Amino acid sequence: MLLVLSALAEHIKVFALRIWQKRTFVFFLGLFTVVFLSFFFLGGAYVVWSSEQQRVERSLEKYRSEVSNFYDTFQPKSVKILDRNSKVIGEFYRRNFRPIRTDNLKKHHMLLWAVLSSEDREFFTHGGVNYAAIGRAVFTNLIQFRLSQGGSTITQQLAKLTLNLGKRNLFNKITELYCTFYIESKFSKEEILAMYLNQIFLGEGNTGVEEAARYYFRKPASELSAEEAAMLVGTIPAPSIFNPIRNLGIALNRQKRVLYDMARNEELHLVPSEIPKKFGDSIEGNLRKFRSIYKVKEFKDEEGNSKFSSEIGKYGSDKDFRINLAPDFNTEIRRFVLDTFSNEDLEERGMVVFTTLDLEKQRMAEESLRQGVDSVRGDLAKQESELNSKGQKDLSELTKTILPQMTGSLISLDPETGDIEALVGGYKISNTFRFNRAEDARRQPGSTIKALVYTLAFEKRIVNPSSRIKDEKLDFSGYSPKNWYKGYRGEMTVRTALAQSVNTISVKLLDQIGTGYFLSKLGKILSLSEEEIASRFQRNLSLALGSGELSPMELAIIYSTIANGGRRVTPRKIIKITDIDGNEFYQTTPNEAAEQLLDPVACAMAINTLESVLTEEGTMNIKRVPGEPNLFAGKTGTVQSPKTKNSRWKGLKGVRDVWFAGLAPRNITVVWVGHDEGAPFPGSGSGVSGGIWLRFTQNVKSKLGFGNRLITPFVGDFVKVDVCADDGTLLENSTEYICKMPLYQQYYYIGDLPQKRAGFAKVEITPPTNLQLNEEEEESENTYYNETGNKEKPAGVDSVELEPPVIENPKVLRDE
Repeated sequence: MLLVLSALAEHIKVFALRIWQKRTFVFFLGLFTVVFLSFFFLGGAYVVWSSEQQRVERSLEKYRSEVSNFYDTFQPKSVKILDRNSKVIGEFYRRNFRPIRTDNLKKHHMLLWAVLSSEDREFFTHGGVNYAAIGRAVFTNLIQFRLSQGGSTITQQLAKLTLNLGKRNLFNKITELYCTFYIESKFSKEEILAMYLNQIFLGEGNTGVEEAARYYFRKPASELSAEEAAMLVGTIPAPSIFNPIRNLGIALNRQKRVLYDMARNEELHLVPSEIPKKFGDSIEGNLRKFRSIYKVKEFKDEEGNSKFSSEIGKYGSDKDFRINLAPDFNTEIRRFVLDTFSNEDLEERGMVVFTTLDLEKQRMAEESLRQGVDSVRGDLAKQESELNSKGQKDLSELTKTILPQMTGSLISLDPETGDIEALVGGYKISNTFRFNRAEDARRQPGSTIKALVYTLAFEKRIVNPSSRIKDEKLDFSGYSPKNWYKGYRGEMTVRTALAQSVNTISVKLLDQIGTGYFLSKLGKILSLSEEEIASRFQRNLSLALGSGELSPMELAIIYSTIANGGRRVTPRKIIKITDIDGNEFYQTTPNEAAEQLLDPVACAMAINTLESVLTEEGTMNIKRVPGEPNLFAGKTGTVQSPKTKNSRWKGLKGVRDVWFAGLAPRNITVVWVGHDEGAPFPGSGSGVSGGIWLRFTQNVKSKLGFGNRLITPFVGDFVKVDVCADDGTLLENSTEYICKMPLYQQYYYIGDLPQKRAGFAKVEITPPTNLQLNEEEEESENTYYNETGNKEKPAGVDSVELEPPVIENPKVLRDE
C-alpha cells in the first residue's frame, strides 16, 4: 500500500512540475477557454433571447395593462365542457375577478410582507439580480451538500415565468438574465411586483395570488391574514409539492418558516402601522387559531406516521365554474386545459371541450353510489345504537365519527376505446372540491386482483377452467393463506375456485406463475416503471390476494385489458377541443391498434370463468330471467381490518375496503367503498360494492341498452365447446348425462379441452351458503340478488386479511 501511494505521489509531482514548466501556455490556454466558453454561452443565450424578445414584450405589455390604474375591463371567454352527446356538463372561466394593480398594492400589505420577507428582501434596492443573495445561496448549498437555497429575485422569477423555456440549463439561465435586465429597464418596481403576483403559479391549477387566495381560503388576497398569506407564499418554491392540498404537513412547516421570516423583517411591511403588536411572540398562538378555523387535524396512520386533514381548499373547485354537473371529471378537464394552453389562448379564444363522459350514465353512477354508501351508513347507525344500548359508549361514539365519513368511488369505461363514460370520486355529489378517489386513492384491491392471476395461469397453460385443483393447507416458508370459510374443501375445478374466491388456490397459481412474471405483466398493463412497482408491491405470494396498492382507475385498466382481448387500454377523457367557431386545434384517437399484452384466448377463458362469480356457485349470485343470455361477469373483493393493528379503532369489527369489478358488453365498471383512514365497517364486496355495480348496470341496460356479447371476436388458437360447470366435463347429448349448470360456447385452447365424463353419478352441488364459516370472520355469507336486483340475503365476504394499505395522498378530505 505504501509503495502504491509513493508511486502515485511521484507521478503527481512529475505532472505538477511539467505544468509549472509550461505555466505560460497553460495560463493562456485556460484564459482562451474561459473567454471562448463565455462568448459561446453569452452569445448563444442572446440568440435565444432575440428570438423570444417580441413574444415576451407582448406578454409583458399585456401584464402591464392588467396592473395599470386604467384596468382593461375585457372579460375572458369561457371554456365549455360537453359530454359525448354534446350536452353541456361544465363551463368555467380562466379568471373572473380584477387582478392586483399598482394602485391597490398597499391593500395587499400582508401578502406583500410575506412575499418580500420570504422571496426577495432587497427587491426595492437591487437592479434585478441580487449578487449577494446568489453568493449566500452558493455558500449555503456547498456547506450543506444540497440545493437548499436559491438566489433568484422576484424580477428573475417573473422573467422565468414569462419566457417559459422549460428545462433548466445554463443557456436558459443566461437567457433569463437578459430578460431580467430588460424588465428592470422597462417597468417600475411596483409594476414588476404586481405582474409577478398575478402570474406566479401556486398549485392546483391556480395562477396568481388572487386566484389562489380564493381557491384555498375563499377570500380575496387583500383580506388574507398573516397565517393565510404565509401558507400561500410558502408554496412558491415548489407549488405542486408544497401546497396544502397535496402535502398539508409540509405546507404547515413552510407556513411557520415564512411567519418567522416576516417577524425578522418588519421593515418590509408597506404599512408598518398595520403590523399586529408583538407579532413575533404571537406566532404560535395565531397558528393554533388558524388550525382551529380550518379544522386542521393531525392523526397517525397504521404505521405511526403523522397525517393531516383540513378544510383548506375544500370549496376551491367551483370558483370558476358556472356549470359543473360532473365535478370530479370536470376538475381533471380543467387541470388539463390550464396546463396545456397559454393564458392568451384561454383568455382570448373561447374553447369547447368535447369529452367521453355520458351525462346519463354519470347521473346513474352518482345515484347508485349514493344509495350504496347510504346503506352502509344505515348499518353503522344500527351498530351505533346497539353498542349504546349495551353500554359500550366509547365504541358507540367511535362508530358515530366513522359513519359520516364513509365514502366510495366509481369509474366506468369502454374497454375497446378507453373512453371514460362515468367517474365519481366521492360520496357527496356537489360542486365543492373533493378528493378524486377514483383516480388518486390507492387501496389494496383484495380478491379482485385474482382475475389477473387466473388470466396469467391460463396464458401459461398451467390450468384451464375445467382443470381440477386442490384446496388444501399450504406453507410457503411460513406463509399459510386462509380461506374466508373454515378449513379446506379439497379438489374442485378452477372455475369453482375463482367463483368461490378460494384464497389457497390463487396463491398456489401465483407460485407457479412466479411473482416476478406477475409484476412484470402488471407493470406493462399499467405502464408503471420498475421503481414504481417496487415501491407499491412487495414481491411475495400475498399479491395473489391483493396486497399491493391500486386505484379504482388502475383496477379498471386491468379488467379493461382482459375485456379488450389483452390489448393495451389507455383511458381517454377528451375527444377533441375546438374554438367557438368549430375550428379544431386538439384531437385524440381512441384506443385502436394497441399493443398486445395478454393472450386473447387466456382473456376469453378468464371472462368465462368470471361469469361464474355471478352464478349460484359464486360469491355474488344474480338470478337471471330464464332464457336470458349471460352478459355479465365480475369479481368481488373484501379486505378485512387487521386483527393485530386495531388499537386506533378500539377493537371494532368489520372490513376495511370493499370492491367490485364488473364486466358488461363494452363496459368495465369498478366500485370501491370504504373510509379514507381505513376504519372498519359492516359489509362486503358482493353485498355493498356489488350491489352498487348491479344497480348502475341494470339502469344502463334498461334505459340506454347494451350490446349482445361479452367477448369481442378475435383470431387465435382456440375452440368453443359446451361444458358442465358441475364437474368441468364436456357437455354430452345423452339421457344419462345429468348437468345442473350447463355452460355454452366456452373458450379453450386447441389441444387442451375438457375431458368427457366417465362413470357419471349424479352430483349434488353444495350451495356456498352451506359452507362453515371461518371462526374469525363476521358477516361471511354470500349475497344473492333476485331478478329485480334486490338483495335477498345478508352481505357476504369474499375476504382476505391484509396489512393496511399505504395511502399515497397525505390529504384526507372529509365529505359531509
